[in-house]
Amino acid sequence: MPQPFSTASASGLRGRFQREHHIAVKSLRGEKVRLLYDNLGSPILASILAATLLVAALWPDVSHGKLLGWWGLLVLVSGARLGLAYRFQRVSASHQQRRRWLHRFSVGAIAAGCVWGLGSFELFNGDQHGQVAALSIVMAGISAGGITTLSAVWWVSLGFVLPIMLPLLLQFWLHGTSLSMLIGAMLVLFLGLILATSRRLSRIIHDNISLRVSMAAREALLLESEDRYRSIFNQSPLGVMHFDAQGTVTDCNGKLLEILGVERGQLIGYCMLGHNADKAVAKAVKDALRQGTGYYEGTYCLPKASEGTPLRAFFNGVHSASQRMVGGVAMVEDFTERKRTEAIIYRQAYYDALTDLPNRRMFIERLESLCDADQHASGLLLFMDLDRFKLINDTLGHAAGDDLLIQVARRLQACLHPGDMAARLSGDEFVLLALTDTTTPEALEEWAEAYMQAVQEAISMPYRLETQTVNVTPSMGYTCFNVSGCDHSELLKEADLAMYQAKMEGRARRCRYHPWMREEAEKARL
Repeated sequence: MPQPFSTASASGLRGRFQREHHIAVKSLRGEKVRLLYDNLGSPILASILAATLLVAALWPDVSHGKLLGWWGLLVLVSGARLGLAYRFQRVSASHQQRRRWLHRFSVGAIAAGCVWGLGSFELFNGDQHGQVAALSIVMAGISAGGITTLSAVWWVSLGFVLPIMLPLLLQFWLHGTSLSMLIGAMLVLFLGLILATSRRLSRIIHDNISLRVSMAAREALLLESEDRYRSIFNQSPLGVMHFDAQGTVTDCNGKLLEILGVERGQLIGYCMLGHNADKAVAKAVKDALRQGTGYYEGTYCLPKASEGTPLRAFFNGVHSASQRMVGGVAMVEDFTERKRTEAIIYRQAYYDALTDLPNRRMFIERLESLCDADQHASGLLLFMDLDRFKLINDTLGHAAGDDLLIQVARRLQACLHPGDMAARLSGDEFVLLALTDTTTPEALEEWAEAYMQAVQEAISMPYRLETQTVNVTPSMGYTCFNVSGCDHSELLKEADLAMYQAKMEGRARRCRYHPWMREEAEKARL
């Protein structure tokens, strides 16, 4: 299976390379053609002027009809080339890159070269040295000028120059005199020189245009990449922030401003490493600038901001081309909804929905952690249920029963000392955990008795349920213990046994656990 995948990947890369190469070649050719057409006007006008001067120089010695016919043909061809250039400038840039424009230009250049070559052949008179000199100078000048303007495409310059120079060379060689042969040889050297120059100019122009096309393509890619990043930057569901090597915020997107609840002016220019900056954020920024990455999670609040925002942020350092740390970027995620959801889940997991007291799970975890802690303290554990609660629930209704449980929970909370906990286990069963620094058995007994009496008095006061007052009393069982070495399950059993004993003795009782209660309970089960 891996082989087809790698073959397909290679084929895709090859196809992509071919497409990019074709586009580059087409752009390069288009730039050369545009250069040819852009440089066409002035040389054509100069060639018409040179032809006019040549006609004037040869007017006394050459047939006027021949001169005017040649000059008219040259003007006709030059006008056609100017018209072609005008049409080229009027079409779109994509249309200008078609091959037909290069072919049309080359046909015009070759036709112009042939007309000049016709002049070399027809206007030559070896017996008139002044005529020959004028003709040679003009033809050499036109050839040199063509080389400078047509070398963007080398074969086009050849198509223009060779039809001009070869007939002139042929005329000198056919004349047969030593002087004409010498001039012909010199023209051969001149032709070789301008052709070599044309080739060198063609390479230089090719390299320059290629570099320009490459730079334009890279600039286009860079702009495309920047536009793509800017789009991601602005539309990102996360907050994005840029900062420099000093930890100063240089840019941010709108999402970050929304997360932090601040205006752009409050954030841009803010130094996250300043003396009044958040220490945890400053550490994350320093880690990013020194080690490459940093992380922050917490409730972040900017100076002078009204409130903080729960968030987490990933900081990453940014290096220059020379691998020097120049700043960094941070991705910021809003944790507000997550924190709210976590709080709701935690509340549902650890608190009673009716009374808002801690539930059985939270109470047992607290008792387990207390017994596992190595500390010298004492405490008491209370088990309590309400006398006649089922009767009240049945006669007054469940709404009244719920109201009673809520009022009991509030009274229990009011009895707590700092660090104590009250919880609802189920139904009308409540528990209470209290700690003290008292260590002697007598002092612990006295403290526990006073605490339990205060709880009993608070719970036993009349309750207002709907339109009537109801007296409800608690049955309470409790056990005293030392934190060091306690067993949470045994403590719960002891407090439960003490409450059972209180029930057995009648209503509104409170009993402290004694070992004989376990023995009586085991006998009762037998």
